[in-house]
Amino acid sequence: MKTEIIPLQAETVQNLTERRAPVHVYQEIDSTNEKGRQLIMEGAPSGTLILAEKQTKGRGRRGHSFYSPESGLYFTMLYRPENEEAAIAKTTVAAAVSLCEAVEKTAGIACGIKWVNDLYLNGKKIAGILCEAPRDMHGNLPGIIIGIGINVSQKEFPEEIRDIAGSLNQPDLDRNVLAAALADRLMYWLERLDSEELTERYKAWSAILGKEVSFIMEERTITGIATDINADGNLIVEADRTYTLSSGEISLTSWQS
Repeated sequence: MKTEIIPLQAETVQNLTERRAPVHVYQEIDSTNEKGRQLIMEGAPSGTLILAEKQTKGRGRRGHSFYSPESGLYFTMLYRPENEEAAIAKTTVAAAVSLCEAVEKTAGIACGIKWVNDLYLNGKKIAGILCEAPRDMHGNLPGIIIGIGINVSQKEFPEEIRDIAGSLNQPDLDRNVLAAALADRLMYWLERLDSEELTERYKAWSAILGKEVSFIMEERTITGIATDINADGNLIVEADRTYTLSSGEISLTSWQS
């Protein structure tokens, strides 16, 4: 018997969260982050949530698209930081830790973070994070847009991502409960961006520390061991020398290494 997916409902999510910021739910939208950009420029308060059943133009990092069919959770939170510098450096870290904690709490599943912004389960990507810091016409930062896409119960994926994309495979998971748990954990960590505990939690959820990774620098492929993640969220890799990576893509040689 096919499990009926419980629809997202703004009132339900708002009643489940510890904070009462506005919640907007859409049956279909181009991108929750694009809507977030509009709302933050219009003055929407910190903590505002934009949720969608489906995205038609979901976006990932570096201009990549994010496959966003029904049965996933597409989540954007608006955040107006007091410390702009710390927020830009650590918001993705906070989002990744919050997502791991929310998934474990609601689905009982322990995932791993592939630096810097992807969640993996059984060697496949099940969620992605895209944080954006748009500027207004005066060059000011009105706030940060925290976008998170989670494959909750998808069974099929397009051929081009079939070998790398996965899912929580939890059709019974109420996405309203997951969204509320994620919102609460995210607000908790956004208030503690400078804490050592956040960095330690990020390292504890890491799927790559101690493993062999590769990355490209100055058109050269470098392979080494991911040894640490520092207080700024940078990845430390030991190869022919010590590399400190603040951004970019890495490849994991083997999930079993």
